[in-house]
Amino acid sequence: MPSILIFFAFLGHTAQAHLEQIASSKPLYEFGVLGGMGYIPDYPASDQGRVRYLVLPQIRYRGLRFRSDEEDTVKARIFTDPLYGFDLSAAGTFPTNSSKNEAREGMPDLDWIGEIGPRFYLYLMRTEKIWVRLFFPLRMAFSTDFTGATYQGLVVAPSFNARYFFDESKFNSIVFASTRTYTTSQLQEYFFEVDSKFSTPNRPQYEAGAGYLSTSAGLAYIYEKDNLGLYSGLGVVSYKGGANAGSPLHKADHTFSVFMAISYLFYQSKERGFQ
Repeated sequence: MPSILIFFAFLGHTAQAHLEQIASSKPLYEFGVLGGMGYIPDYPASDQGRVRYLVLPQIRYRGLRFRSDEEDTVKARIFTDPLYGFDLSAAGTFPTNSSKNEAREGMPDLDWIGEIGPRFYLYLMRTEKIWVRLFFPLRMAFSTDFTGATYQGLVVAPSFNARYFFDESKFNSIVFASTRTYTTSQLQEYFFEVDSKFSTPNRPQYEAGAGYLSTSAGLAYIYEKDNLGLYSGLGVVSYKGGANAGSPLHKADHTFSVFMAISYLFYQSKERGFQ
């Protein structure tokens, strides 16, 4: 373990030596707010869904070793190669009130699901107008009602991502993404298992297991200029052939979602960040 720490410390030092001379014209940090709405299924493979709303703080930081900016999520700069690296991957799902979902009526509600973990990315193409990347994330999943959290296993979700910029300013872009998702047993059980005490004639007892969950494809439009950001998109998810397609809670082989969002940065530091 000490040798690993020394190795990463060396890489960090190398990155700093290389990056210190590359200043950015953009602020070191920016603060704002992001709000959006969309139609989303109640849970994976549910045949019911509803319109959801969400408001979140938006933070951008363009540090030497760590950054969170408009290009992607949170990055820890260990490697300096522009074609590959590691960043922080996150995902999540909204809670579900089981009394409002026919398949889950009489069962416990589903809490918020959060996922977070490291992600390796590799550029297959990077030009002024086109980025084509592969992502290989490994995320830890947890459920929470904000009074506590419960571990819900691991998620592996390799994905293909292509982004086209309409002009060199990079204000306007369109993104296509496709992801294949696998999880350990805990998360599959959380969504698809039916305990004997919740079984009914139309919802027999079912024991869920680990494996393939879904394949998704999505298209999004992104406009970001000065302090304003506009986002919209749609997605389709296939659960056909999933490890728990036999669950009575698996009600749809395909689901869809749509969303729109707006962000506004209300504070920008005078100090400049790093590229």
